[in-house]
Amino acid sequence: MAGGASVSIKNIDKILKEIDKQKAGVETALKRTLSDARKAAPGIVADGVRTKYNIKKAEITGGKVVKVRTEGTSLEDMKLIYRGRLLTPTHFGMTPKAPPAGKSYTLKAQILKGEKKKIGSYQTKRTPGGPYSAKSPFMLMGTGAARADATSHIPFQRQAPGHRPTEGLRKMATVSVPQMITNDEVAEAIQGKLSDKIKTRLDYHMSRV
Repeated sequence: MAGGASVSIKNIDKILKEIDKQKAGVETALKRTLSDARKAAPGIVADGVRTKYNIKKAEITGGKVVKVRTEGTSLEDMKLIYRGRLLTPTHFGMTPKAPPAGKSYTLKAQILKGEKKKIGSYQTKRTPGGPYSAKSPFMLMGTGAARADATSHIPFQRQAPGHRPTEGLRKMATVSVPQMITNDEVAEAIQGKLSDKIKTRLDYHMSRV
């Protein structure tokens, strides 16, 4: 004799509520991890840059030489946008910081860690190719900054004769923070540290769901 039967799931409402609760917990964990990532990412980027470049962390995170904004509403599409100018050697341990009065000097800077190099010089005598020629080496010239904490001297090169001291000059520029970030070695270091940070924070928040 043929027959039929039906089986229902007891307490299905309770089970569904538990699933919804777990889903809400996961969403909360993801949101909190995103918040953590937003806060930690600028510092991680700065640390990554410093694995290769001789620049202070505060220079990168301080908001003066580079501006950063965070975009995205989830971990999948979160990104940091950096905008910044080319930096002068003053940001890379340049020596001397100011020209010694009445003395010749050799200008050096360490842009890449462990690679301090000559970038200019000044001779007190009026030698061919010196500071009074149509094209000079890079040498320190005053910025006219009035603040005590401002940069007082920057390397300039005279590229053409001028009637005034500031005519025919070119400021030395090196590399920008956005260019440092996109360096292959730096980008790899940043991605590794950022991924580790996100995983650690996500595991932490999921454990509290």
